[in-house]
Amino acid sequence: MTPIDLTTWPRQQHFSLFKDFTQPYFNVCVQLDMLPLYNYCKAQQISFFQSYIYLTLQACHRYQPMLQRVINDAPWQLNTARASVVELAQDDTFRFSYFTQQDSFFAFQTHATHVSTAAKLQPLFSHAFSQTEGQADLIHISVLPWLDFMSFSHAFTQGTNLGIPKLVFGKLNKLTGKMPLSIDVHHALMDGLHVAKFINELQVAITQFINTN
Repeated sequence: MTPIDLTTWPRQQHFSLFKDFTQPYFNVCVQLDMLPLYNYCKAQQISFFQSYIYLTLQACHRYQPMLQRVINDAPWQLNTARASVVELAQDDTFRFSYFTQQDSFFAFQTHATHVSTAAKLQPLFSHAFSQTEGQADLIHISVLPWLDFMSFSHAFTQGTNLGIPKLVFGKLNKLTGKMPLSIDVHHALMDGLHVAKFINELQVAITQFINTN
C-alpha cells in the first residue's frame, strides 16, 4: 500500500471532517440485476455464490476508492485486498472464509472451495481468524440468502476504524431478477457518488463475465 498525498488529494477536507466521527460509516441498500448471472451459473453448473464473490473482488480492484483505508489517522491506497466472507457451518453458526483474488474464475473456484471447506471445520476463533481479522486489506462480505431485505445495519464497537467496506448480499428474487446489496463505506473515503460508481463497476463485471466465459 502507498500513502495518499493529502496536499493534492481532493478529499483532504472531507477526510478531515469525517475521520474522527464516532460512527463514520454510511449505508446504502440497492437492488442488483442478478438474474442473468444466476441463469448463466445454472447453465454452466458453477456456483452462483462463488461467482458473485469473485466478481465483487474484481470490481473492488478495478475501483480504487474501495481499496482506500484509514491507518494511523492517514489515508492509504491498497494495491490488493482479500474478501473476508461469512459462511454457514453445519451447526448453523458462521465462520470466516478468507478469499484472495485469482487470475480466473476457475482458479478462484478451486481456491474458494478449499478455503470454505477448511474454514467450516474450524472454530470461529481459528488460526486463520487470529492471523487475518483486524487487518486493513480486507473487504467484509456477508450473505443472507434467506432475506429480501430493504435496509441493513451492522453490529459495531467503538474502536479504530480502518475504513474497510462492508457488503451484505441478500436473497435473489427469481421473479424480478433483483438481489439486495447493502454496502457500508467510510465517509472520510467515499461519498454516495463513489458507491454508485462501484455498483456500476460490479454490474459491468457481471456482464463481462457472462459474455466472455
